[in-house]
Amino acid sequence: MKTLDEQLIKTIHAEAFKLATEAGKILSGYFGKQISIQFKDKSERDPVTSADTNTQQYLEENIKTAFPTHTILGEETTSDTEQSLDKPASDFVWVLDPLDGTTNFMNGIPIYASSIGVLYQGLPIVGAIYIPWPGKESGLVIHSKKGTGCYANNERVYVSDNERPIGNRLIGLPGSFSQSNRFKPALKGPTGEPRVTGSIAYELAMTAMGVFQYSIFGAPKMWDMLGGTIAVQEAGGTVMTRPNGSKDWEPIESLYPQWNNNPPTIRQLRNWVAPIVAGNSSLAPLISQNITSKFQPISKITTWSKKMKPS
Repeated sequence: MKTLDEQLIKTIHAEAFKLATEAGKILSGYFGKQISIQFKDKSERDPVTSADTNTQQYLEENIKTAFPTHTILGEETTSDTEQSLDKPASDFVWVLDPLDGTTNFMNGIPIYASSIGVLYQGLPIVGAIYIPWPGKESGLVIHSKKGTGCYANNERVYVSDNERPIGNRLIGLPGSFSQSNRFKPALKGPTGEPRVTGSIAYELAMTAMGVFQYSIFGAPKMWDMLGGTIAVQEAGGTVMTRPNGSKDWEPIESLYPQWNNNPPTIRQLRNWVAPIVAGNSSLAPLISQNITSKFQPISKITTWSKKMKPS
């Protein structure tokens, strides 16, 4: 990996903070008003609104002006062509989710986020997440730069400091967690009071601020989790993942460890997905290692069914 230009990283961080702040203003202007809604799926479970697309457009235009050689990966980007998707990404990649929690937003629930994360050769280096917040007219921006801590506006924040889950403290779980997963018996005692917010970026911000003890996500895309991942890391926490094809959980460092020798294409970045568990350095490993499926693996079911066949 090339040596990072510290002044450039400071400039990127300052721009990310400014853009997240402005994205929050744009979203606040739409919130509670009649907005156009489209759906990206036939079942109408994945909405996109004019607030999403206009915020995405604002972010992209400003990043292109400030950093014309950087790659932009956005959830609502529509300018990618089949040809451009197969081009290698640049060393710097801005990863954007202009509005995470769209269903909350369009139904009038003020639990949502606008997330910006920046990668350098696959390594998370900068994050900025706007969230609405009571008593803060302009909301909060949870922002971080590698090696310098995590801040909510101007106040430094930290992950929770308990080494074991506390029963009456909050945790973030996917809504479907209990249907297909459970905690192993080895994790004795309380696991925490679950909450489902409807926004991955929001829950990661809550984890970085110590509001949630830990949070679990089954299959986030890169734009869902990047801004929040570096926030948790810089707040003194750990984000565990289980890379595709691996049975073992490990702390996130680079999202593409092979970047130096084989930079990914835009398509590969868009297709990145992996489960993650975020929390402090004690809880994140403890929880990730004690999650198991409620269902038998296919291989065990096949073996069991063969044994049951008459000879």
